[in-house]
Amino acid sequence: MYTPYGLTQFMNPEQEQGLVKQAQAGDKQALAALYDALTPKLLGYLVNVTKNYSLAEDILQSTWLKAIEALPRFQYRSNSKFSAWIFAIARNECKQHWRKSKTEAEFTEAQINSETDSHLANDHTTNDNHLMVEQMLSKLSEDDRELIRLRYIADLSLNDIANVLNINFVTVRVRLHRALNRARAQITPNT
Repeated sequence: MYTPYGLTQFMNPEQEQGLVKQAQAGDKQALAALYDALTPKLLGYLVNVTKNYSLAEDILQSTWLKAIEALPRFQYRSNSKFSAWIFAIARNECKQHWRKSKTEAEFTEAQINSETDSHLANDHTTNDNHLMVEQMLSKLSEDDRELIRLRYIADLSLNDIANVLNINFVTVRVRLHRALNRARAQITPNT
């Protein structure tokens, strides 16, 4: 997706930092460019977490609202990017939603087929793959699912994941490696 700044949905850390500084100075086009670049992965992450497209869109909006309100106070630190910060806000918004509703998102085949499939690709193979991934993820712990979501759905770096989860980079690497091993064990037939 083209933006006035010539960016596609992918931007390097320097571009991101430049856009954040411009947005903090009141540049609405820079904020729009950040929104355009980060929203697709953020929405994908939220849909995967909530298993409900409408709820994911609501949480996406509240995430951006909180981020925009706090934007003047956002500061870059070592190994900390705006994209990791907004994913941390989204994660907290999910937790807040579940605390308020006192429910957790449970995987059900009906939810996947009824709501998210209408918003995702209609290709039968894609849907089968999506369902297989969801079933495999449902057998993992919430901590393992969160690591896999942040790394492969949100496409965050290990440093960014460490910032989102407020843990050490090495711990992220070790936990992700173990989570992937457990995920592989779920899809590898026992022979």
